[in-house]
Amino acid sequence: KTVERDFEREYDKLQKLEDQTKKLHKDMKKSTEADLAMSKAAVKISADLLSNPLCEQDQAFLESMTALDTAMKRMDSFNQEKVILFSQSVLWITSGWLGV
Repeated sequence: KTVERDFEREYDKLQKLEDQTKKLHKDMKKSTEADLAMSKAAVKISADLLSNPLCEQDQAFLESMTALDTAMKRMDSFNQEKVILFSQSVLWITSGWLGV
């Protein structure tokens, strides 16, 4: 009976760990989707500003919008890299927990 209780206790721990892992994956997916959507929107906004007719009329405005567009594209690229690394890290951690 002691062995059965120990087994049940370990099984319960494993079930909790599996539930937490599933929640982590779900939360990670939501977070990365939101992060990527935000950076894509920022790139779109900066591109729209760059195509504004004021850019043709005002060199300083054009330079500012070009700098903003470049920064938003770099941020988007950084976010994409971050999402990949974050996803790989979570997969590595959770596969280690589950012994996969």
